[in-house]
Amino acid sequence: MQGAVGGSSTVLRDNLLTGVRVWGVRRVPARNLAVLAGASATLGLAMAWNWSFVLGAVVAATLVYTARTDRGLELPTESPGPGWMFGGERLAFRPVSEVLDLKPGEIAERLAARYGPSDRVDLVLWMVAWDKTGKPWTLVQDRFGDDLPSITSTAAAEVPGACDPYLEAQRLALAETGFALVDVVVIGWGTDSSLAGSRDALLVIGRTGAGAEELGSHQYEGGGRVSHLVELHPDSVARSLGNVDARRWHAAAVRGLVRCMELLYPGAAVLLEELVAEPWRSRRMFRRLDRLTTVPVEVEEQPVVVPPVVLKVVDGGLTEEAEERIMLPRIDRALSWERSGRTVPTRYA
Repeated sequence: MQGAVGGSSTVLRDNLLTGVRVWGVRRVPARNLAVLAGASATLGLAMAWNWSFVLGAVVAATLVYTARTDRGLELPTESPGPGWMFGGERLAFRPVSEVLDLKPGEIAERLAARYGPSDRVDLVLWMVAWDKTGKPWTLVQDRFGDDLPSITSTAAAEVPGACDPYLEAQRLALAETGFALVDVVVIGWGTDSSLAGSRDALLVIGRTGAGAEELGSHQYEGGGRVSHLVELHPDSVARSLGNVDARRWHAAAVRGLVRCMELLYPGAAVLLEELVAEPWRSRRMFRRLDRLTTVPVEVEEQPVVVPPVVLKVVDGGLTEEAEERIMLPRIDRALSWERSGRTVPTRYA
């Protein structure tokens, strides 16, 4: 820490010695002033030669600068791909940008530059609470209303893309669990296509002031959703991930949970991947074996025999009555070798 402070003070002192104070307020480095003077002289000579050429050059430089600024607002931190490999499974989540090192204002600017007013994203929130012994816990949500039961984060909902993620996370936590957040960390966002459709997901971690004992198992409104407490420890999280098939997990929620574990325990992602790889591999093998051994049962269609209807006279009146016939089994004989003992008379015998 002392080395860092000493280094920064040396840099400031060098800037003060080599710079020039402008308007008595700010000291500008001499190199920047030389570049500015050269550019001004070049611009003056060009204006004297052809003012239309200078105007076009200024417009082109402005467009190039704007395009570079827009690209800088959205710089992917990971190479794009079809998904995210974790624990031997390719989860349907493609990370686009991580913003852990940015300030809240910069994160809001990036979201506003990426999404329009009508764009919607999924806010995936992991809530963290500590118990009396100082151990962190979270709520894992099980959803049973869909055709395929799924597992996701403490809270997940649709929000506007160009939003204040800190305010939206606070609203979502209060609406879903009734507990307020005292701290919010925005991890980043990416494209998720694991459950229904494909949509960008914003990953957020929220710390609540309530104890883990107060959270407990939570029953969400509307039915079909329930959550249970899981200790944020590599062993406990790995058991929760490996207890079910990887396809049932919300891929964005898995990404947020792994990044949350990384913040609590640096290097925990590698350990989690090792612990969850074997259970997921076993479930994947059993799933393939079940798909290969399951044979559709073919039911032979029996011919429909409709008994004939006959008219009978009963007490002087006609009555329709179905005639029951005994269906004798058909006997196929090879008559070529059968010989009859009876002589058949002919005109020549």
